[in-house]
Amino acid sequence: MTTTDSTIHDLGYRRYDGEREGARGAFRALYWQGFRAMFGVGRPMKTKAVPVFVSVVTMLPALASVAASGATQGQLPITYANVIGAQALLFLLFSAAQAPEMLCRDQQHRVLPLLFTRDVTRTHYALARLLALFTAMFLVALAPLLILYLGEIGVAKDPGATFAKMGNKLGPVLLFATLLAWVMSTVSAFLSSLTPRRAYATAAVIGGFLGTVVISQGLQDLAGMSEAATKMIDPIETLRTTAMQLFGETKRWMELTPPPSVWVHVAALTALGFAAAAGLVWRVRRVPV
Repeated sequence: MTTTDSTIHDLGYRRYDGEREGARGAFRALYWQGFRAMFGVGRPMKTKAVPVFVSVVTMLPALASVAASGATQGQLPITYANVIGAQALLFLLFSAAQAPEMLCRDQQHRVLPLLFTRDVTRTHYALARLLALFTAMFLVALAPLLILYLGEIGVAKDPGATFAKMGNKLGPVLLFATLLAWVMSTVSAFLSSLTPRRAYATAAVIGGFLGTVVISQGLQDLAGMSEAATKMIDPIETLRTTAMQLFGETKRWMELTPPPSVWVHVAALTALGFAAAAGLVWRVRRVPV
């Protein structure tokens, strides 16, 4: 008979006897954890720097525009498209910084094998992460637009009459915030899923969007294509043009070379988002674990 000095320690482990929520609960948990990560909730202060910076800075021009309109008693009109269009690069910074925080970390820290042993399928994982990023982007994009909308009503001489007159402007506000969030979140999520390194992913997102600016400008200058056509290649410029059309504003180049209708732009941006979302699902299905 052999004797050893081995000892069994009781560490207090117990079987889980709570409610099992299955795939739906796992999807909800992934979404909620991802949404919190977008704003650095429950994480060190440095992870909150970009979300707080972008959220605050994108709202300042909207507040200034409302204040200027109020000070001049409405003589200086509030322009939605000019204000929100000027913030496009800040929204890009948000998506480029925060999408890798979710998708790259899961690959880098080898969390995916643990997740995929549960009820979570790869498609559910991709969609939950994408929905979290989309929700965060939507809220960040919607905040300055809502400030402009409510501010325009608040500074009016007759807020009640202005509210009744502006009722149909809430649709463009929600539609543009949805389009911006859809394009930036899907493209950023797809590009971030291609690498486990956050720095590479951030560079890919910024380079991907800004690369289209160079291509668009090159085609305009070298190939002689019209400004309206080349701007369709650049998602950020397409978003700006869509904002102009949705809010009934215009620029000099739009008068010289009228762009396609707003619904062509909406369809193009929606299709780009669906293509990027499909790319994200394709990539997650092939990530080695």
